[in-house]
Amino acid sequence: MRQFRVSHSERDEFVAAFNKRIRYATWSIFPATVGLILLLVWLTPDADSAIAQIAMWGGIAAILLPFMAIYYWAWNAPSRELERRTPEGPALTKEEARAVAFSKITYGQLLIAALMGAGLIWKKSTEIDVFHGWGVVWLTFGVGLVVLAGVQAIRKWRFNQQRAPE
Repeated sequence: MRQFRVSHSERDEFVAAFNKRIRYATWSIFPATVGLILLLVWLTPDADSAIAQIAMWGGIAAILLPFMAIYYWAWNAPSRELERRTPEGPALTKEEARAVAFSKITYGQLLIAALMGAGLIWKKSTEIDVFHGWGVVWLTFGVGLVVLAGVQAIRKWRFNQQRAPE
């Protein structure tokens, strides 16, 4: 992560441009969703059929993937504009980048992620058998979320313990 000096006006321009692009992208989701609903009602009157489910999820993906591409393009616009500028300082070391990353996440956020994983398993277990068939996918996803949050909490704690004597 390179560091560049930007003026307040440059920063404000970057933020305004990002907000404008995201506003347009967000507002484009509404007519696309209405169009998808109308197409689904017109072309697949049986909403419970396999074709209707595939069409619905495919349509949702066709709406969200361009939005996500626009979002990441807008998010990275400042770095594209600043890439030819001389850096203010050296790039962050791996240790400094890790410190920045761990400082941005809290134990509360990790706890919420773990609780969401457990809640997902609990909610899905009331609807389907999560130990057999395709229900195992929900179990795997929920357990994965809990494990991921736990591993990150341990990594954050160990990192903070190593840095404490400094």
